[in-house]
Amino acid sequence: MTVEIALVFTIIAVALYLFASERLPLDITAILIMITLIAIPQLFHSQWLLDRGIDLQAAFPTVREGLSGLSSPATVTVLAMFILSAGIQRSGLMHVLGQRLFPMVGTSELRMILVIAGLVGLISGFINNTAAVAVAIPLMLDMARRLKMQASRLLMPVSFFGMLGGTLTLIGTSTNILASAILADSEDFGRPIGMFEFTHLGLIVLGVGLIYFVTVGRWLMPEKDRIRLGGAEDRFVIELGVPPDSPLLDQTLAEHEFALRASVEVLKLVRGETVHIKRAEEIRIRPGDIIQVHADLRRVMDLIKADDVQVLSVSGESSRVRGDGKLVRVLLRNARFFEGREVRSAGFWDRYQARLIGLEKEALEERRIADEPLATGEIALLEISRTALARLRDTKDLVILEESQDEFDRRRMWMAGGIMAAVVLGAALTPLPIVVTALLGVVAMVATNCIDGKHMYTEVSWPVIFLIAGVIPLGIAMTKSGAADLLAGLLAIQALGWHPVLVLMALYLATTLLTEMLSNNASVVILVPVAISLGHILQIDIFALALAVMFAASTSFLTPIGYQTNTMIFGTGLYRFTDFAKVGIPLNLLLMVVTSLSIWWLWLV
Repeated sequence: MTVEIALVFTIIAVALYLFASERLPLDITAILIMITLIAIPQLFHSQWLLDRGIDLQAAFPTVREGLSGLSSPATVTVLAMFILSAGIQRSGLMHVLGQRLFPMVGTSELRMILVIAGLVGLISGFINNTAAVAVAIPLMLDMARRLKMQASRLLMPVSFFGMLGGTLTLIGTSTNILASAILADSEDFGRPIGMFEFTHLGLIVLGVGLIYFVTVGRWLMPEKDRIRLGGAEDRFVIELGVPPDSPLLDQTLAEHEFALRASVEVLKLVRGETVHIKRAEEIRIRPGDIIQVHADLRRVMDLIKADDVQVLSVSGESSRVRGDGKLVRVLLRNARFFEGREVRSAGFWDRYQARLIGLEKEALEERRIADEPLATGEIALLEISRTALARLRDTKDLVILEESQDEFDRRRMWMAGGIMAAVVLGAALTPLPIVVTALLGVVAMVATNCIDGKHMYTEVSWPVIFLIAGVIPLGIAMTKSGAADLLAGLLAIQALGWHPVLVLMALYLATTLLTEMLSNNASVVILVPVAISLGHILQIDIFALALAVMFAASTSFLTPIGYQTNTMIFGTGLYRFTDFAKVGIPLNLLLMVVTSLSIWWLWLV
């Protein structure tokens, strides 16, 4: 081992310690790696060392190479994908897809897993899988509350299928994009990976994951949540009218699956002077019926645009909410005016030009919202125009807690989905590289107002960007110093005479374990150069070995820190650290075998 290789291994060892201990943020550690690799040949290169056969400048990145991670196509592509994913998320497309799919679930956990695989798994192949999981988490928590299911048994499949789905295309995860950039810079491979070049392998992996979860995996998941999910935070009692042409007429709410489709809890059905509570969902709906429900703010926005019901406001008498203003949560603080006064006599329209939609409470004391007595400190939901909102800010009667406006609209959903499809198809069907089509997609997202300039920057996960930019020079140092060749040679000595499937399994296992200590991106930077050298030594297709590294780094399920989506669901407090190993170890072993056999069959036979 040369001095140069020993230095590179020392830097890797320190990086491993810092990544694993998280004494510094991961992105800061990556930047320190970049600075160290650039500084060593600049500070310590000397004729004295050259005379002793130590050439630091030849073994370490130049300044330009050390900073190349900041301008790497991989880094820029990942940055663009964050913005594109944010445009998809902010358009409401994922939310609407969830609304359409979840009514098919009923109360079946098995069907829920199938829906998660279809929604999160497939979509993760076309938008950043971390963004897909981030959107799915609140949807799943809401489903768990309404269906009285264990949230931990839903969120783990969400994370795992997000990882599995990320293997479908080049842009599904930053790992794939980074590996493609390393392979393109390699003299032995020399080209970027195609958009759908390994999709058939990704479909096999996704299918195996689905089979695992509907059989063995279901029984290994936690039996109960570590914490109890709250059920009534920020939920409002609102009233819904039934229009004359509503599909609800002559049906019961249970037959229509109204609560499930609308993501609400039905409290009561008011018909004239009669109130039905226990049988509210079993009575056939007639014109003039009032349905009282619990709904969070997002569901209120959805219901305002719904065709089968009308959200009612209280402005002297019940009337349909217009839906062209802002929704505002306000705290009632004027005790002399509000305390004990009925909602209908509070005169919200005459006094503030605002329509009261709902009250944030568990249940009403009276039959209707209009008859409910108000109390100081109570929270109400108002709809108000922008002009009237400016005046409302000056009143001493209320405290504005939150302002919201429904940004979801069909035009932007179609526009955002079309832009994302154009990015994918442009990279697949034209000579343009993915980095170019992704940047064009970002411009289109901003031009069509799918995302504005402010959110374009705030939605980017900058720590991930700097993590990628910082570890890319480490791959360069491993190649230039000969460290990658040394590791590949050592592995080749052990693997000499092995069947290619066993070589693939060994590389897969090493990547899985390293990913749990580092990040998925860092393990790819370290092991893809090793795969390239190993392929050259053993005369095995380099792409096949690189695929083993890519898939292992993207599907490391063993701990909550091995992949970002696992960390996200672990942060909900629903899981123990060991829950991931219990479900993840059998799946990782299964995928190690299946992925290696599939790569051998598809690329090496």
